[in-house]
Amino acid sequence: MLSLKAEPAGRLHSMGEFFALARAMEADAVRRYAQTANALRKQNALSLADIFDSLAKIEREHVERVVEWAVEHKDAPVAADSPWPIPDTFDVSPEEIAQSSLMTPYRAFALAVRYEERSFAFWTYVAAQAEGEIKEAAERMAREQLGHVSLLRQERRKAFHANRRAAKAEEATLSVLAAAERRLAHLIEERDSHMPQAIGLAPFAAASRDAAAKLDALESIAQPKFSIIGVPADRENNIAALSEYLAEAYLRLAESSRSEQLLTAAQELATSAIYRLGRMKALKMAQER
Repeated sequence: MLSLKAEPAGRLHSMGEFFALARAMEADAVRRYAQTANALRKQNALSLADIFDSLAKIEREHVERVVEWAVEHKDAPVAADSPWPIPDTFDVSPEEIAQSSLMTPYRAFALAVRYEERSFAFWTYVAAQAEGEIKEAAERMAREQLGHVSLLRQERRKAFHANRRAAKAEEATLSVLAAAERRLAHLIEERDSHMPQAIGLAPFAAASRDAAAKLDALESIAQPKFSIIGVPADRENNIAALSEYLAEAYLRLAESSRSEQLLTAAQELATSAIYRLGRMKALKMAQER
């Protein structure tokens, strides 16, 4: 279960504040999911947009339940605004999701699961700091979030099995990453040959070959293995998808590193890969305008 990015900003002093906060959090989820669906639709990722539309619909139902619950407490007028800023319980922005070349139904539901897990942690913390009916209400919200987690995990599991051939978890090694860097270098060089000279993609191809050489050298002193979702078969020659895969792989490598030398190298590779990913995405967006 995920922990909060930051503790709640205060304590609730009335049921009116509780309802205002609960409503604001659920409404923020609706807004985030709806914005993500719209952004994906602009990218023509219609099946993914439909998933986020369905998540937004679920959250709208949650908002309605909170409103109905508040109506039952006629002696607790709902505050106009949340008593303090709502917590950031999302991993990435709608724009980042829409620009991801590796977003799949499985990853979409995984994001939703993490959101609900953080919401559960949030309301559990609020309950621990409250008393009386506010404590009971926060505990009820926590239980509901836990129920949402269970349902979304089921959907995530279904999506995983349905999509495992297209984007399956695979074992990654330094030699696998080196081969991916060389393939990316080749793809960038091929793209560069058809681009205006001012764009200048050659340095990125050279950097990819340097990264491959560094990985080859590292393999003589370390043979780490870890799992990561691979690039879908239909995107293996997609520069943005391969760039994103490598950026994620280096971050995962850094997390699993057991030696200082490997950790430092992984962090350096991740920094370069993230910069490259940003440039490749910016180039793609510029070409689409």
